[in-house]
Amino acid sequence: MSVVINGTNGVTFNDGTIQATKARVVQVVSAVNSTFVTTTSSSFVDTGLTLNITPTATSSKILIIISASIGNTSGGANTSAVIVRDSTEIETFSRVAFNSSNHSDVQNSFVFLDTPSTTSATTYKLQYKTDNGNARFNDNSVADPASTITLMEVAG
Repeated sequence: MSVVINGTNGVTFNDGTIQATKARVVQVVSAVNSTFVTTTSSSFVDTGLTLNITPTATSSKILIIISASIGNTSGGANTSAVIVRDSTEIETFSRVAFNSSNHSDVQNSFVFLDTPSTTSATTYKLQYKTDNGNARFNDNSVADPASTITLMEVAG
């Protein structure tokens, strides 16, 4: 069986079926946030890490890449995070920081591929919560943290 790989069709087999199509990055936007915030909330609250993108096609996907400094000051406390599109929680990450001693900040990486199905301006943000204690975001008393969010529109 022969396979043809080209930049237009992707992978095409000799019977003419296309098994994969060419994908391309249409646009990339990025933001940095170094503002220190804390919460004692057991419900998700904003970290301040937020970014807008306007997809060029309803078929586009948005690759979300986040690097965030998150911690908790209470022994035995868990902190969770969620990626939100506009007002919809699209991916939850449980126990991203667990503290067995004081100041247990962790640099977390969150990656999610979203299909918003829109060409309207879309806002993505990171929220967090604690199961008890005091959760921290960008705690500059421990280090000089900065959290980032990058959005990549992928057409395919």
